[in-house]
Amino acid sequence: MLGSVPGRLALMMFLQYFGLAAVIVPLTRYLQTAADAGGLNFRPTHVSLVYATFAMGAAVTPLVVGVLADRWFAVEKVIAGTHALMAALVGSAAAWCDTHDGATADPADAVVPLFLLVLGYAVGTQITLTLAVVISFRNLPAGGGAFWYVRLVGTFGWVVAGFVTGWALNPISPQPLYLAAATSAALAAFALVLPHTPPKGYGRPLREVLGLPAVKMFRDRSFLVFALVLLVCNLMNQFYAQFVSPFLKDLGVELDLGRYGRLAPEVVMTLAQVCEIGCMAATPWLLRRMKLKHLMLIGLGGLLLRNALLYLANVPAVVAVALPMHGWGYAFYGLLGSYFVDREAPPHLRAGAQSLVTFLGSGPAVLVGNFLAGGVVEANRAGTVTDWPTVWAVPLIGYALALVAFALLFREPPEPGAHR
Repeated sequence: MLGSVPGRLALMMFLQYFGLAAVIVPLTRYLQTAADAGGLNFRPTHVSLVYATFAMGAAVTPLVVGVLADRWFAVEKVIAGTHALMAALVGSAAAWCDTHDGATADPADAVVPLFLLVLGYAVGTQITLTLAVVISFRNLPAGGGAFWYVRLVGTFGWVVAGFVTGWALNPISPQPLYLAAATSAALAAFALVLPHTPPKGYGRPLREVLGLPAVKMFRDRSFLVFALVLLVCNLMNQFYAQFVSPFLKDLGVELDLGRYGRLAPEVVMTLAQVCEIGCMAATPWLLRRMKLKHLMLIGLGGLLLRNALLYLANVPAVVAVALPMHGWGYAFYGLLGSYFVDREAPPHLRAGAQSLVTFLGSGPAVLVGNFLAGGVVEANRAGTVTDWPTVWAVPLIGYALALVAFALLFREPPEPGAHR
């Protein structure tokens, strides 16, 4: 299986998302934990600055990918070289954390070197995430759902990373960063046996890379409503991305397995990805039986329910419902949104429309959301105690407004082929 093209691409996706999850999921709690408990004692605004690097990486990635993979180098070689650099950067970040004394150093000074190292890693992450999709689409047969099965393996890698970092390793330490470095090094070597995917020999003009010709799609009300709601959702999602792990820790969401160790919040959070896998697998079947708008409303409803339960802070409901709803919302609004864009855009604007929506959702929305979430948590924290209901009230209101706006303003698009 691994000798086949789909098998190699699936392993690539597994390693890609395994390494990313090893950084993104445990890092937020490690940064904010007090020094006497093994953390770096960063303030919420410092955490937001570090996590903003991934939005910054998303903003520059289209330009870098267009030059490297479209003009100069084979895709698999760009993946290999980028991951080699990522391994060095995140390994250096882990070594820096190992030597940093959170008890005596000022976090305002300490955040700068970590920010720069994570920024380099984040740019590499966005480049390789994009190229993982590119190399998969270019080498898998069209139709038959081959790409979606390959992509599902990536989500499985995220789940496995949650178990490894939250059970086998100490998440309040540099250990997950070292794991991410080893994963990138392994993927740098493995990328050299991926299918040879040479550059096309040309690059798209800058306006096409940024999706500017697709701006005319905003004349369509449904497209505009979808894009604005996606922007609001991605902005509000940064509350969850940055602070759900320390929130779960404060709620005492851990499972003591005795001599087998403890399941930290990072393990419990993988319930979201398990639900996401199930939703992705069911989507083709559901699309044949339900309207697209109804499915997307269900996705938004899941995100609203997630934040309502986080606001109420009922531990069984948070674990059993709120966390799975994160994956539910991503699958039924985020992923179905890509399907909607492809369905609505004329063939010559599809790539540009996807690029534009991705840029708006992953760049400015995430960047603003990072700083908004950090500022709200900072304003509602006294010492080590956080007023979590006030924090979760902000995204709860945001998702409620997004759901109402989508329900009232979004019009069901015609069936494929009906308007072309």
